[in-house]
Amino acid sequence: MITIKDIVIGFDNDLFAIDKVDFQKGKVHVVTGRNGIGKSAFLRTLTGILEPIKGEIVLDKKPLGKYSNREISSKISFVHSIQNGVSFLSVDAYLMLGRSNFTNMIGIASEIDLKAIEKAKSIFGIDHLSQKYTNQLSSGELQLCAIAKAYVQETEFILLDEPTAHLDYQNKKKVYELLKQISIDQNKGIIISTHDLDLAFKFPFEFFLIKESDLKLHKIDGFSAIENEFNT
Repeated sequence: MITIKDIVIGFDNDLFAIDKVDFQKGKVHVVTGRNGIGKSAFLRTLTGILEPIKGEIVLDKKPLGKYSNREISSKISFVHSIQNGVSFLSVDAYLMLGRSNFTNMIGIASEIDLKAIEKAKSIFGIDHLSQKYTNQLSSGELQLCAIAKAYVQETEFILLDEPTAHLDYQNKKKVYELLKQISIDQNKGIIISTHDLDLAFKFPFEFFLIKESDLKLHKIDGFSAIENEFNT
């Protein structure tokens, strides 16, 4: 479980505050708010990339700051909102980067690693992209591959920043369905930021809104809170 209490998210200046929230495994948690309010900074703070301006994040009863980078990467995977393809890096090789915590000192993949890659490609429907270079992919294809790479990392939590931004409606729906199923079947905690709320609210997710009025994170129960925030 990720426990957050009395923290302030930001860079040089405060962006927003969180009084108390727990992100549990086995659920999908959705964080939303206006553009520029701090959703991406929040996810980066949960991964240890950024430090909170104030307060402390606790992961499995241990302060996040007490973990090494390698330890964090074994517990939390992160999918950025923007992906960049790399020349001569195949999709299979790209996915193998997600297994870096499992491969040996010289990076040789085991049979288990290879099976994990094959499983992820099947789940996310990207088998046909195996030998393509990542710079040859469309933005939507690359986004699916990035999510699959986070999946093969086999972490307790998967954090995704606007994971459906570059996908068509069919693939947006597919991603949300997969995230829901992964959270339940494999007891993973999924935390995403998104603006695709009309679709997200069709799923039994937990929703959190960063309100502009008080610059705090609030748990919300219905779409009316979203309408009130974005119509003011």
